[in-house]
Amino acid sequence: MERQVTISNFQLMSLIVISTIGASSLYAPAALVGYAERNSWYLVIAGGLAGILNISVFLALNRMYPDKNLIRICKHVLGPWVGGLLAFAFVCYFLDITSWVLREFAHFFIIALNPIIPQSWYLAVGIIMGAYAVSRGLEAFSRVSEIVLFVIVSAFLGIYVVLISQYHPEYLLPVLENGWLEPLSGIIPVATWLGDLMFISMMLNHVRRTKKTAAFAVGAVTITTLLLLLSVLSCTMMFGAKTTATFTYPSVSLIQNIRLFRYIERFDAALVAVWVMSSFIKISVYLWATLQGLAEFMKLEKPRLFLVPLSAGIYVCAKFKIWGLIELGTFYERQAWFFYLFQFVIPVVVLSIAWLRGDGQKAEVGA
Repeated sequence: MERQVTISNFQLMSLIVISTIGASSLYAPAALVGYAERNSWYLVIAGGLAGILNISVFLALNRMYPDKNLIRICKHVLGPWVGGLLAFAFVCYFLDITSWVLREFAHFFIIALNPIIPQSWYLAVGIIMGAYAVSRGLEAFSRVSEIVLFVIVSAFLGIYVVLISQYHPEYLLPVLENGWLEPLSGIIPVATWLGDLMFISMMLNHVRRTKKTAAFAVGAVTITTLLLLLSVLSCTMMFGAKTTATFTYPSVSLIQNIRLFRYIERFDAALVAVWVMSSFIKISVYLWATLQGLAEFMKLEKPRLFLVPLSAGIYVCAKFKIWGLIELGTFYERQAWFFYLFQFVIPVVVLSIAWLRGDGQKAEVGA
């Protein structure tokens, strides 16, 4: 097994923010207005609360079993057979998510950068970058994430501030004209975006745990929610809800409206750079989680020897799982329950069984 490594609370926060905000900031505004139109900001806030609830489940499991990751927790709580079967399902889920992220990476470059280059090249570049990062270890790409977090947050805030003069706040009116409940029809897809935190279930036992660990984790979800909220508000006030829904990547269209000193434009290249950095981190963390899960499940002594074949398998899955971007977006919306099942429902069941076993009381006594 990989030697015991530790990361700081801030590095954990950086990994959560980068991995969650990357893809959702690009296409979420268009998807959200389909559910709540001009009130999509309200849906983001509700999704953020769901994300905080989601991460609280993993923090509670980590408090009970500070030295175990999700795979070991499943086997410990449910036994070698049922727990082992569930652990295998989680390993497959990690692999599936990694392939989805890799496919998103390729689709973005095909649409926004160069459609002539074959998709296979983008997939190969993405998985090679992730595999290299994983080969260097969790501590390495966690340190990189600290720098990337600063760049991403600064870039997004800069975009939204520069465009203030072009906003039309009246596009947000009337507010919640059909009540508080109608916009929540899209809460599950939004919760899966802001609750896309499964990788931390394999990572929390590597965090240098302090009394502020929970605050950093919840703060990460809060920062992600605020950034996504600004993205949705900016697109809605710039284009209106109906026009926003017609864009594939509203954030790209948003940044194309930036003009500085009348002559400086084409800032969409900066967004591409930000997207590459966030995708690099997200591919790395999920590939790392997949490798750790596989190593734990199969009791591998040298998991890095399996990194190359695992990366090749993810490449193949990403290449052939769907035929195009439309199917990708449709799957995320119609099959959101699949992601929510693994992100929240099953972990809650495991947590509940652990409490019934009395492990929660033992953790409190030990603390």
